Amino acid sequence: MSQQNALEQLANTLKIQTDQLSGLQSLSADDIRRFNQLIEQAQLKQRETLNNAIEEGLSYVPALLRGAVKAIVRG
Repeated sequence: MSQQNALEQLANTLKIQTDQLSGLQSLSADDIRRFNQLIEQAQLKQRETLNNAIEEGLSYVPALLRGAVKAIVRG
């Protein structure tokens, strides 16, 4: 994978334009790919933590209201 492809993949992960990553052009394609992997792992951990927090928070909501509250919280 070329450096440009690695930057495009990172931009996609971050949901930004590739030109916003111009400061990373001094990195090798391998470094950019590794950085992208770390960000993806962090995003996954963040989603898991948020989902766990929501589920725990819902345990304090009365059962009859849980469905409605879950729909509101999760969007």
